[in-house]
Amino acid sequence: MLLDGQRYPPDEAPSDPIGNIQAIEVRSAEQEVYEALRREVIQGLPPGTPLRLATLAARFAVSTMPVRSALARLQAEGLVIQRPRRGSVVAGLSAEDFLDLYAIRMALEGVAARCGVLQLTDEHVADMWACLEHMRALLKTEHPDTAEQYLRLDQRLHDVCFNASGRPQLIGLIEVYRRQAERYFRLYLGRRLDVRAEVEMQEAWVAACEQRDPDAAEAATRALFDRTCLVLLPTLRHSEQGES
Repeated sequence: MLLDGQRYPPDEAPSDPIGNIQAIEVRSAEQEVYEALRREVIQGLPPGTPLRLATLAARFAVSTMPVRSALARLQAEGLVIQRPRRGSVVAGLSAEDFLDLYAIRMALEGVAARCGVLQLTDEHVADMWACLEHMRALLKTEHPDTAEQYLRLDQRLHDVCFNASGRPQLIGLIEVYRRQAERYFRLYLGRRLDVRAEVEMQEAWVAACEQRDPDAAEAATRALFDRTCLVLLPTLRHSEQGES
């Protein structure tokens, strides 16, 4: 028995089996709301769509607290904007934001390509060629989720090289801006039912990696971004003109 004021040794302290239940449930609810809303936004929820706290809380059968937290995370990603006294809405897509995001991504991923390519093993390169073969296989199919599959393969292919760089902070930043740009990339793929040109450019990127050539790998990375800009910018600017 311990007297008042005495402490249990760390390995003998009594546990509280229910002390964290509420916090865990709140975090879980916030994550579920966040993932569900993010999925809807990036898959095409129209810009300006209201995201009302009470409505969303009722829809997900939660309190407004996890909804508020989820909306704050989406706002940090640039997917939602908070209007004074009018609540949250889905953020719009603009050529200016797109160019800013892609300038940042191009710089980050160019550096990651330069750093990672010198650390690639033969096994890494084999994985990249295998991933490219899956991309080529997409050209022979007409599935409605071709864009979704291409997006996953694109990220997987480039991550092989980026992860080889051994620079976790750089990789973390790439993931942050990749997530922010995902809506634009999905819009781009939606305009590109045939990704044959993109797959050919990916092949040049893998070949540069196989040669362990930092200059060529960075140039191939930039070429892929330039291609996206070439296709998508006219659509974004036309949309902005229509709204003005």
